[in-house]
Amino acid sequence: MPRSPPNLAAAQRALVLVVDDQQPNIQTVGAMLTQSGFDVMPALSGEQALDRLRQRQPDLILLDMLMPDMDGFEVCQRVRADPKFASIPIVFLTAANERELLVRAFQAGAVDYVTKPFVPEELLARVRTHVELKRTRDHLVRIAKERAELTQIVAHDLKNPLCSIKFGAQMIVENARSGGDRLDRLADLICTSADEALRFIQHYLEQWAEGELKRRFVLELVNLGQLAQQAIAMLEAAAGARRIKLSLNVSGDDAVLLDRIATRHAMENLLSNAIKYGPADATVDVVVAAGSPGTLRFSVLDRGPGLSSNDQKRLFERYVRLGEGSSRTDSNGLGLAIAKREITQLGGHLWFEPREGGGAVFAFELPLAGPEA
Repeated sequence: MPRSPPNLAAAQRALVLVVDDQQPNIQTVGAMLTQSGFDVMPALSGEQALDRLRQRQPDLILLDMLMPDMDGFEVCQRVRADPKFASIPIVFLTAANERELLVRAFQAGAVDYVTKPFVPEELLARVRTHVELKRTRDHLVRIAKERAELTQIVAHDLKNPLCSIKFGAQMIVENARSGGDRLDRLADLICTSADEALRFIQHYLEQWAEGELKRRFVLELVNLGQLAQQAIAMLEAAAGARRIKLSLNVSGDDAVLLDRIATRHAMENLLSNAIKYGPADATVDVVVAAGSPGTLRFSVLDRGPGLSSNDQKRLFERYVRLGEGSSRTDSNGLGLAIAKREITQLGGHLWFEPREGGGAVFAFELPLAGPEA
């Protein structure tokens, strides 16, 4: 079932910033809101309101219209001018003889007003309505952001199997006259890569159908060495096109509790970068071995140019492309960020370190399955 918008009664208590230069007014409004299930943050001036707003962001601001030094209009304008606070609803408290100023209030960014002396039920109804509207908007913004991220992940993770299909087809064309086993292997690669892409698409279509936006992990006991072999097989055509050899060394065959798809994609991202940025006619070493106590480590070691200090600082940020000034345009800067996040969510750790003698080492460790697994 799709997720429902948040319900105020069931959600965390909403925080209301009450701004009025008269202490009795704050006490009256504050007591009413507190008894109705809201948290209250008082402010006796516009300047104090802005200070408290920076310390803790409220769900709504109840703002007196006319105050000395900084009136409600200026407070409202300054709140709206700050992108961090622009979405907070502001409800003006205004005396009956100030209603002619309401047009100015709405122009400053208010969403509603309550006339003093106010009817308690009216004030509470307006506060509750605008808090729920804000939380619903925030909920929709989060969903839109998650969907955008999911689209990026799907697009990125489909690249490797589709690139393998492309490479396999190119190799078939170039080697059509030779025939034999090589063509059989390339045909198998194309079929396997197409199946991988289709499984991936089906996996996410099912999640969308169920209303689940984030990647769900299906944990199972997996031999990390065998999974590494599968990842290497998927990228052998790409490596061969650059005359790069992928050498696998497995010395740890303990079972690891992991999500097969997520871990494979993390492996393929690390291998793809090593192929992409490494020199031609080189060897990329892939090692599966015991890591820190209680973990198994997967490492990719290349003899590429390594990483500058600037690259290292932003290595796992989204949309950061490795190698400033690189002529490569086929990287969208998502692979390492996605791999890092998914390994972390699986309870592991992914990192980079310079390789002795030149090059780079990218590795991740995952906890070994316990005896009860």
